Amino acid sequence: MKTKLLIIIFINSFIFLAFIGCKENIVIFPATKDAEEKELKALLNDIQAMADQISCDNPADWRIVPIGSKSCNGATNFIVYSAKINTSLFLQEVERYNQMQKAFNIKWQLISDCTIIMAPKSIECINGKPKLIY
Repeated sequence: MKTKLLIIIFINSFIFLAFIGCKENIVIFPATKDAEEKELKALLNDIQAMADQISCDNPADWRIVPIGSKSCNGATNFIVYSAKINTSLFLQEVERYNQMQKAFNIKWQLISDCTIIMAPKSIECINGKPKLIY
């Protein structure tokens, strides 16, 4: 009887910890590489949707930020966003994406070309869409 009670307590504790995790939302059980890639893509799509919500009619209202993380450091790309959106939230999501991609690269031991991408020189508005000029 005592053994059964200990087993039940152990299993319930294990299940509780598995679902609750840490306050930083760290997943206890490792996700698959494909699942993590899907999560990264979904976040990138959300970021792009935030950036695309304003029509471009004045390049002076737009900003550029590096996005992504190569395994040997440096951004993978640049994204353009309007100063008229919630820039604090937008930049927070970009930083979250960068950190997630960095962790993904380390976890799955990915390598990249390590080339430094050139920063855009300016932004133009073409048919209501911002375009990066290199």
